[in-house]
Amino acid sequence: MIRLGHLNDLDNIMRIINQAQKRMKEASMTQWQNNYPNLEILSQDITDKALFVYVDNGQIVGTMSVYAYDEVYDSITGNWLNNNPYKVIHRIAISDSHINQHLTEEMINFVFSHFQIKDIRIDTHPLNKAMIKSLERQGFVNCGIVYVKTDRDSLRFAYHKNI
Repeated sequence: MIRLGHLNDLDNIMRIINQAQKRMKEASMTQWQNNYPNLEILSQDITDKALFVYVDNGQIVGTMSVYAYDEVYDSITGNWLNNNPYKVIHRIAISDSHINQHLTEEMINFVFSHFQIKDIRIDTHPLNKAMIKSLERQGFVNCGIVYVKTDRDSLRFAYHKNI
């Protein structure tokens, strides 16, 4: 089940974020190694009703934030598939206990159906092989490069899926 996150979920959300940060560090990525995302950002996502959690057997095992727009995506080295309205997914993470169970795919499909949209954009670090593999398996197209504002190592592969 996927639902909106609540402030009282923050401890569990941070546990998942910390696990993802550890996996990224072990893979020699700089992504999420600079106190990002943190409680303040995730609390704002909840306040904005943008943070969703994946619940399995009563436990939060995944998290993502969904927004209607990201100004970073206005400047792409490359080309998006189209100029349709889209949702952007940020801060998607899965608990260690649920890795390789295709929860990311379920969460992305939820965004398509819940918001009744046809386009999703997402970015990831070039060394985030697990996310790249997941996105490509789901039919996302690498459209080029964007530069995020949340990291010194700001280059990200920009992906887009249109259904």
